[in-house]
Amino acid sequence: MSGVADETRVGDPADRGALARRALDAAKRIALQYAGVGVVLVAMIAYLSATQKNFATWNNFSIILSQEAVLMVVAVGLTFVLIVGGLDLSMGGMLGLSGIATWELISRGVAVPLTIVIVVASGVVVGALTNGLLIAKTGLSFLVVTLGTGGAFTALALVLTQGQTESLLGNGSLAAIGSGGVGSVPWVVIISVGLLAVSALVLRYTGFGRMIYATGGNQEAARLAGINVVLVRLLVYGIAAGVAAAAGFLESAHLQASDPNAGQLIILSATAAVLIGGTSFMGGSGTMLGTFLGVLFLGVLSNGLTRLDISSYWNGFITGVVLIFALLVDRLRYRRRR
Repeated sequence: MSGVADETRVGDPADRGALARRALDAAKRIALQYAGVGVVLVAMIAYLSATQKNFATWNNFSIILSQEAVLMVVAVGLTFVLIVGGLDLSMGGMLGLSGIATWELISRGVAVPLTIVIVVASGVVVGALTNGLLIAKTGLSFLVVTLGTGGAFTALALVLTQGQTESLLGNGSLAAIGSGGVGSVPWVVIISVGLLAVSALVLRYTGFGRMIYATGGNQEAARLAGINVVLVRLLVYGIAAGVAAAAGFLESAHLQASDPNAGQLIILSATAAVLIGGTSFMGGSGTMLGTFLGVLFLGVLSNGLTRLDISSYWNGFITGVVLIFALLVDRLRYRRRR
């Protein structure tokens, strides 16, 4: 009898109405979360499509995604860190150092697949044992720690190369990754979007993802709920460093060269992209879809400025203004939630 009663309740119109209302509420939350960046992005694309020849073509969007592939990879790692309630200013330094590590390994005859594994695994270990331990275990400020480690990574890359850019021309496998693709889709785009998609699944559908949100939302409540917040934060900083190392490899493959200063300015753009996409600087909320939209926003903006014959020097200024605006919006959103 209880089974029949349960089936009756499931089919009840009131239950179906409640499910519909929850689905509608979820749709409204998603629409509001991405409304700002979505509206501006659509407006920019519409304007440039109407005024610039060949803007609205797959070839141009492929160029935009290729140019922003490394930024997207860095932004993915930074999204994890911001959601857990931190910030990693060392990712640019890790990117540059990993590019030099790529050059060192390949110049010594190490195969490209093994080079990828060594570079990324080393990034994870170094990030976890430096940023992760110092921040999660000792409670030091993430700003001070990551600023210090980032400077150390950059300095080490400069020492290894004497400040020179090292050429990687002549390696066919690396060139295939950097400039090849599947059909009209470049490998750098496939790799960056694939990494973003996997990261989105981890955050949305795994227990580890839920622990990241819980730790970022309220660390003490997460600890009382049985979550090892120290381990979660340590792993997140390890992931961020590993992702930055992957970005360093990808940058070297794309440019066929390794520059020790390659990551100096990327953290500003990555932070702007992640915050524009709706991830909170206060921790506890954010999505990879929002990060993708933020990166796409900056890519379309840069491409549009170039097509409008506006100096590329304005890119940094506009990115800085957008970052400050995103921080203000995030603060207002946080106060509203409180």
